[in-house]
Amino acid sequence: MLLNYWEKYRLTQVDLHQELAALGITGHAQIEVIKKIVAEQGEALISSYQFRGPSGEPGAIVVCHNLGRGAISFGTNTRWGLWDETYEILTLDESGERINFDGKPIDEGDDGACSLGNI
Repeated sequence: MLLNYWEKYRLTQVDLHQELAALGITGHAQIEVIKKIVAEQGEALISSYQFRGPSGEPGAIVVCHNLGRGAISFGTNTRWGLWDETYEILTLDESGERINFDGKPIDEGDDGACSLGNI
């Protein structure tokens, strides 16, 4: 179940850590990637989706639109993948598993298209 989301939020050097905390982005690996992009490009365009997994544990998907990459996290477990802007699907690097922005696996043949803008 989707709890909170921030779509295509622009981050700059000004109050970067405070803004990340306000967005609920606390994963060290995610923060380091975002900090590097901001340092190199002056800004990072990110989206953050917070949800509860099937067993009730909190999870999050953080997307960096500058890179076309995203990460899904449950606690300290973070897995990275490619973000598809058209279908809003994260395809995990190590397994090829596809996950929508709500943290739910996408079945084969399902394009997962359910943009928050179309709800």
